[in-house]
Amino acid sequence: MAEQPQPRRVGILGYGKLGQFLVSQLLSQGPPLGLSLAFVWARRGGALEPLPPALRLADLRQLPATGVHLVVEVAHPCVVQEHGEDILQHADLMVGSPSALADADTERRLRAAVARGGHTLYVPRGALWGCEDIARLDRAGTLQSLTVSLTVSPGSLRPQGQLRERSVAAVAAGTAVELYRGPLRPLCALAPNNTNAMAAAALAAPGLGFDRVTARLLAQPRVPDWHLLEVEVTAVTDGGRALSVPLVPDWHLLEVEVTAVTDGGRALTVTSSRRNPAGHGDVTGRATLQSFWISLQDCTGHGGCVKFC
Repeated sequence: MAEQPQPRRVGILGYGKLGQFLVSQLLSQGPPLGLSLAFVWARRGGALEPLPPALRLADLRQLPATGVHLVVEVAHPCVVQEHGEDILQHADLMVGSPSALADADTERRLRAAVARGGHTLYVPRGALWGCEDIARLDRAGTLQSLTVSLTVSPGSLRPQGQLRERSVAAVAAGTAVELYRGPLRPLCALAPNNTNAMAAAALAAPGLGFDRVTARLLAQPRVPDWHLLEVEVTAVTDGGRALSVPLVPDWHLLEVEVTAVTDGGRALTVTSSRRNPAGHGDVTGRATLQSFWISLQDCTGHGGCVKFC
């Protein structure tokens, strides 16, 4: 009789809304999928009180003794920046806060750890729609520009520094305010919790990267229960004509419009809309929770590489 494979042990870093959802899924649906919950860690240990003591990890230095195969970070970019390199020595790592890689030193260290240790650094697509298409254009060398615009209610923003002051002004004004327009890299530091889908787009397009991807962040008080993420891709076809692809991923309202010029000069246009409900002030939409759960299931170990899931 063939020996049954051992369950893939998963550790969760972070116990907010997304962390709690993943823990619940692992406990209720994980075993039939060959997944088991190894531990849960949180920056504030008191948040773990509802969990059995056996599932609480008090200190990340104890991680090697847990026998974990995959660590899923859904806490904060600083966790990846401080502990990602060490985690990759012992397990695969799914980075739920890819804005952490906007820090050039962090990205360099994590990529080096992947190459050195043979574990996989997974980047979940989360709210990003069309990341494979962006990556294909980048690999083909035809990707010319990538602009990502996020519009949310001020209550869904977690801004820092000058962006916080502008967000307060948007609430007072009661009208839409553009908080930022420019290279993505600086914005990731100013709004790390709101730029993860943008960061995923930049990682899908390494030819442009965080410095050449353009980001726009808008506060709109009149949209309390949805977010709008617009991604516009421009590429050059073999004939030298421009391929313009505005993609609007699944952060709560999704509209995808693709326009390409064929050899015969006729336009191909595809438009799609998807509305993803979210609670007032939520950073993560409900459909994005399921997206993370599916991504987790795809993290089966792909060797020393960086891989979308």
